Amino acid sequence: MMVYINQNLCKGCGICISVCPKNVIIMSEEQNKKGYTVAKVENIDFCIKCKLCEISCPDLAIYVEKD
Repeated sequence: MMVYINQNLCKGCGICISVCPKNVIIMSEEQNKKGYTVAKVENIDFCIKCKLCEISCPDLAIYVEKD
């Protein structure tokens, strides 16, 4: 996988979901230890590694790994 979401840092704001041009990230049904419903990577094959999710995350919860 090329997109990593630190579930402990994610607050489920949804910014990463709204900025992703390829709909790679979705809101999961899982909650982290703080009780936030968190984002998760779903369609990783469509990721173009634009890093918009990483740049936009206010909590620095997302990391995009380049090959």
